[in-house]
Amino acid sequence: MRETEASEDPPGLRGRWNPLRAAVGVALCAAGVGTLVIKAGHGEQTVQALRVGRPVFDARLDDAYYRCIDLQAHSLVSPGRPVLIEGPDFGAYVTLLKAVGSWVTFASHPSPSAVALSLNEATGRGTCHGSIVVAKETRPDGRTTTVVGSGASVAGTGPVPAPPL
Repeated sequence: MRETEASEDPPGLRGRWNPLRAAVGVALCAAGVGTLVIKAGHGEQTVQALRVGRPVFDARLDDAYYRCIDLQAHSLVSPGRPVLIEGPDFGAYVTLLKAVGSWVTFASHPSPSAVALSLNEATGRGTCHGSIVVAKETRPDGRTTTVVGSGASVAGTGPVPAPPL
């Protein structure tokens, strides 16, 4: 007897399992296609929900907030001038860094020629949703001057909503 003949199923069993195999394959295929259709419908609903309403408003407010901070900082510091980023807390430091980090020249250490920028809380007109950019610099005579940024404002107070992930 050859080796290949010994590994084959007996002739009567092979025919019995073929319809069952086909039925299981069709059922699995139908379940997979059905799952894909349901998931595609859920994805479409998610996209439509993000295109309208609150997420769009929050994203636009976030954009306006960072643009306001950027414009106020531009009113205080010309590009190329060394800048130190300061803040009353870590959150303000990071927010200011996100807004101006792409165009400012960072000072390697505190020096009289560097301007110290900080983001402070404020109320009233001329604020970026309750924040203002403040520049402090030391003059050659040793006096410190403080100037508040201008040129943009965003109404409101408190932290801006986080953009959707």
